[in-house]
Amino acid sequence: MLYFFIGSYSAIIACLYYFLPLYLKGTLNFSGGQIGLLYGVLSLNSVLVAFPVGVTGDRYPARILTRLGLLGTAASLLLLGRAAHFWPFLAVFWTFGLSLQLFRQSLDIMLFKDNPGNQVMRFGNYNFWRMGGMTSGIIAGGVLLTFLAFPETLNLWALFLLLLLLATLRLPLTRGVSTPLRQYGEDFLNRQVLFFSAWLFLFTMHWGAEGTSLSLFLQTALGLSPMGMGLYMSGEFMVVALTAYCYGRFWDGRWPPLTFLILALLTSGLGHIFMTYPSLPWSFGWRAVHGVGDGLIMMLTYTTIARLFHVDRVGGNSGLILLTCTLGTFSGSLIYGPLGAGLGYHLPLIISGFVSLALIPLVYMGLKE
Repeated sequence: MLYFFIGSYSAIIACLYYFLPLYLKGTLNFSGGQIGLLYGVLSLNSVLVAFPVGVTGDRYPARILTRLGLLGTAASLLLLGRAAHFWPFLAVFWTFGLSLQLFRQSLDIMLFKDNPGNQVMRFGNYNFWRMGGMTSGIIAGGVLLTFLAFPETLNLWALFLLLLLLATLRLPLTRGVSTPLRQYGEDFLNRQVLFFSAWLFLFTMHWGAEGTSLSLFLQTALGLSPMGMGLYMSGEFMVVALTAYCYGRFWDGRWPPLTFLILALLTSGLGHIFMTYPSLPWSFGWRAVHGVGDGLIMMLTYTTIARLFHVDRVGGNSGLILLTCTLGTFSGSLIYGPLGAGLGYHLPLIISGFVSLALIPLVYMGLKE
């Protein structure tokens, strides 16, 4: 059931995260800076809740947080479809981000805490469903937006989330352990964790570039309709899903983690750079290469969290790692949103790709034996 919930979460995220800029620019006439700020806020609000949610998930059953997240996300979706001006939209979008944080983070906590032994295969299955949900959501979004207006699509997703509330009874009931807050600080402030957080922050800046520029690049440079965008991006998500599954099922332990990390940064960076050439087959092929890198990074992140942190404190500590990722995304959104609007939507993808490549010598020097 946990796999089904992460798939459902990802379906909604895929539909909104990649298609929302089209609605914001085309219907609401928001500027590039405003779109970048909205996506930055979606990341920034997790600064307020990532660690507290993680600690709460360590001390109480995490599925309680899932229910709160479902209710808040459904209400926010209904309100977003009715907000026509920037500041009301921003206020609701803030609440939407907080609710999504509760929903997503509670699922990760249950993944780490439920049956903590032999986790790599479970991580692979979990992320396979996660990216399978992204695939389904992006296709569903393309279909829905072909026949429905964006607010009507939001209403349908809100109804789906309310129906999910009944299924939360089937989620794992994790045990609670109270831990002093200073212990989380001692866990986090060591060389391994700080270095892991540093390169992950720089890598996740490319998510900000994708959120603010990818769909607009596909529309303006490749001339894709919402349906075409859905098919394009769903192909990448399937590559990410298969990469995560194969890592968990076949690849773990065959190479050192550093080798997998270098391969991930190489494929992710090159894919982002070369996908910007305005030829659909060429761009799609390199987007798939990028997906291999993202799938490997996803698995390396989960396995590293499980290795570095004790299971009784993994909620709070994984919340701090998630906070690192969202700060990276937030920074990328603020930088790449205006850059794409002013100089072309291909440029943020290219620059963020070079950042990923530049991380290769950094991680090699920091992690080599």
